[in-house]
Amino acid sequence: MKRLIFVSLIVAITLTCFACAKLPDTGDFECDFDKENKTVTITKYNGNEESIVIPEKFGDYIVTEIGRNAFKENYDVTEIIFPKTIKKIGQSAFELCISIEEIKLPESLETIGNTAFANCRGLKKVDISSNVNAIGICAFTGCTSLENIDISTDNKNFSVRNGVLFTKDNKELIQYPLGSKNTNYEVPNNVTSIASYAFEKAQYLEKVTCPETVKTVSSYAFQASSLKEISFKNGLEEIGSFAFNESKLNTIELGTSIKKIGESAFAWCTELESVYFPETVEVVGISAFFMCTSVSEFTVIDNNQNFTSDARGVLFNKDKTTLLYYPIANTATEYTIPNSVTKISASAFSPSLKLTKITIPDSVETIEDSAFAQCVNLTEVIYKGTKPQSIAENAFDK
Repeated sequence: MKRLIFVSLIVAITLTCFACAKLPDTGDFECDFDKENKTVTITKYNGNEESIVIPEKFGDYIVTEIGRNAFKENYDVTEIIFPKTIKKIGQSAFELCISIEEIKLPESLETIGNTAFANCRGLKKVDISSNVNAIGICAFTGCTSLENIDISTDNKNFSVRNGVLFTKDNKELIQYPLGSKNTNYEVPNNVTSIASYAFEKAQYLEKVTCPETVKTVSSYAFQASSLKEISFKNGLEEIGSFAFNESKLNTIELGTSIKKIGESAFAWCTELESVYFPETVEVVGISAFFMCTSVSEFTVIDNNQNFTSDARGVLFNKDKTTLLYYPIANTATEYTIPNSVTKISASAFSPSLKLTKITIPDSVETIEDSAFAQCVNLTEVIYKGTKPQSIAENAFDK
């Protein structure tokens, strides 16, 4: 019995000493140590060097990962030299490192996390190595000086054409270099989708032409870009939410196969002048054309089974029971809503500055949020009934 107690005591002391073993000094870096695998994740940098050399090791521990937010908002760093051991760069690891101009990633790297280099506004060039197999959403979004993306020809997952990043099979356009001085861009044949944020904030690009292979424009793809004109052949099926939000778009050709226009897809496109719906459109998302202050009419082809428009260019569902959008740039001062309408959609008339008088039939049962908000010159509202069953509190806010 005494011998067993003595052996247990030795084991306990040994384990305690192992647990309390002194970890290597990491200097200006804060780190998480994986004692089992003898690896290190850098979680934060506390120094003030402009050129930062990340070491391969701290003691016997190999540096394999840059953790989430590790260098985020380090405004002064101009250069990062990566070790040959790094396998992963975490989410937002270098976000808003606005003074970095060039990134050369090591061959060991496998994963670039979401928003890893987002809003690195001084970044002009990125070299992606051969073993990278995952690039997260918005990894380079907001890099408005980025003129070129380069990648090893040995990479099996991604490719680059003229500085634009694609999947290896060239079916998805992932990232356009936002600082490119080109004003026109032709999407290559075989591309089937444009990724989220791919052209967001592209400041020089004015015209894009897409082949008939493009079926999807993902969410936020052209948000806040300088794009003025885009054309699609007969192949486009879906435009994602906020896809062109806050862009300078004034002309768009949707083709004849579009099925879905997502929520806020063209919101705040204040230079968009007209919208034409082919027969294939099935879904128009909430606020899809919110604050499109230059749109003078919505035109729907007669054989569309889901939507229609009237002589004033107002957009309705097919049976005219829901009024979806009144063209804000219409110069008429009065409008009488058709007797078939039972619902006026959210922001339908907002902000129609020319309207002074609106007549609402007793068929209308519902007036949704902000339906007439910011119609600052609307002084007369005639409702030919008792009262709609549902009126949002902010329906007439000014």
